[in-house]
Amino acid sequence: MRASASAAADCPLAPPSRETTYARALHRACLLLGGLAQLAAHLKVSDYALRTWLEGREEPPEDVFVAAVEIILLAAENTPGPAS
Repeated sequence: MRASASAAADCPLAPPSRETTYARALHRACLLLGGLAQLAAHLKVSDYALRTWLEGREEPPEDVFVAAVEIILLAAENTPGPAS
């Protein structure tokens, strides 16, 4: 799964002063799923709440963070690694 240019434009990134592990994980999950609307639908949250968490203005609930990490881990499992 590679992030498209449109997904990158649609996934807000927290400014350095508010960048947290939560915001970074949500941003990566947003890129992997193809955009803010897709991630919000997957997480069953509003676009507004998701944008707030992505921009680092608030921390997401623990279940939302765990779901974002799961998206990242599943993508990593499905990415071919170097041949052994």
